[in-house]
Amino acid sequence: MAGLLRSGSTRINISQKFYFNIYLLPICLKLYFAKEDIIVPADGNGILSNISLMEETVMSQLANIKETAYWMDPHPTPKNYANKALPEKTDVLVIGSGYTGTVSALQLKKAGVDVTIIDKARIGSEASGKNGGMALAGLGVSLHKGMKKFGKDKMVRFFNESLDSVDCVERLVEEGNIDCHFGRTGFMEAAFRLDHLDGMKEEQALFAKELNHTIHIVTPEKIHDEIGSDFYHGAIIEPKSAGLHPAKYIAGLIRMADEAGVDIHEYVDAVKIEKLHGKLRVTTSRGVIIADRIVLGTNGYTTNVSPWQMRRVVPVESFMIATEELPPEVAIPLIPNNRMISDSKRFLFYFRLSPDGKRLLFGGRPKQFWKPTLDKAKEMRKDMLSVYPQLAKYSIDYCWYGKVCFTPDRFPIIGERGGINYAMGYCGHGVAMATYFGFKLADMILGKGLDTAFAERKPLPIPFYNGKPWFLPVAHTYFRFLDYINK
Repeated sequence: MAGLLRSGSTRINISQKFYFNIYLLPICLKLYFAKEDIIVPADGNGILSNISLMEETVMSQLANIKETAYWMDPHPTPKNYANKALPEKTDVLVIGSGYTGTVSALQLKKAGVDVTIIDKARIGSEASGKNGGMALAGLGVSLHKGMKKFGKDKMVRFFNESLDSVDCVERLVEEGNIDCHFGRTGFMEAAFRLDHLDGMKEEQALFAKELNHTIHIVTPEKIHDEIGSDFYHGAIIEPKSAGLHPAKYIAGLIRMADEAGVDIHEYVDAVKIEKLHGKLRVTTSRGVIIADRIVLGTNGYTTNVSPWQMRRVVPVESFMIATEELPPEVAIPLIPNNRMISDSKRFLFYFRLSPDGKRLLFGGRPKQFWKPTLDKAKEMRKDMLSVYPQLAKYSIDYCWYGKVCFTPDRFPIIGERGGINYAMGYCGHGVAMATYFGFKLADMILGKGLDTAFAERKPLPIPFYNGKPWFLPVAHTYFRFLDYINK
């Protein structure tokens, strides 16, 4: 998950990943393809036996793990939307049943527009139901860097819209009486290094001066008031951000859209989009639909069905685990104030307590994403224990993954091209910003214009990218290497 601030460490945009230091590249490649097995000599001192015992302990703690999202056990959308007759035509066809697509469909239907949603998977089951459940204010870059690139006035608009996006989530939760444990517990970015905290202090002053927005510094002496760990050197807290149960939130939005009269279909894959006599002909896995307009709400699952949009975003796998239910005396001190947390590393961790406060949910980027799911769960557990060693004796009950969608400059994109209205590239801020952009896309289709500073940017394609992010493996290893040497 992207955090509020990015002043603590040097962040490198996706477009810059093509220009690695030539001296570091061989090292990265060696690390990337290296086996992780540790070779230990049989020296008669019991080392091999100890390692074997440790491995058996780890495996026993993963023995009952479910390869499904904690949020979806049980699935919060019980209604079946499969095998319904597809409409021959619709005013607006929404592709993707996540926050962006469902919110835009709901607002359009309220205005009397005939709307159809299709999704190639089960409704509400991809990233909108699998994420960390953090509705965050702020952006994927620091205020300082954003002002250097876009100027003060535009960056102020960007940030204020991010605050509005969290408000949008809260309004919909109240409007639909959605029981998704929404609460403004605040977001904390933890300082991986002491000098990262210096950057956070500078950012705090900038927020106060330019935005009249208060964010709070947590000094090293006070860090245990916020987190039961010695891993970090301080933190910064943004109080307007919120936590929720993401699968219950999207389930509530789908229910609202269904009750409003939106025609919803699951397990229907959009295969081809063509222009036909001023309309759009969409070939799906179950037939053809003619639409006046399309809303593309596929984010990290965007394919070459819409190649122009696909070349402007990069999907990155994010992996999460959930512990077994912990005793209260163990769980509560982990995050005493129930913050949503990520850290200031390039290869960041993000984590929180479950809404009932009984489990730790911990996520990040898998180090070697081609490995089996259980191996990735073992690695994520190892990362979790680097922050919380006191959880070593507790089992992992769930593991799952989804796709986070990035743009080259870490700003989301929104607009219209050839009748396709799109919004994507939320860079870890999708719970709130995707909801907000759902409103904006509906306004655009209804002829109200696109009143957002994000629409004033021209999204650029990623060089030499045609849907397969060939550069990510080396880029991931490069960032891991930088985090390692900058400890």
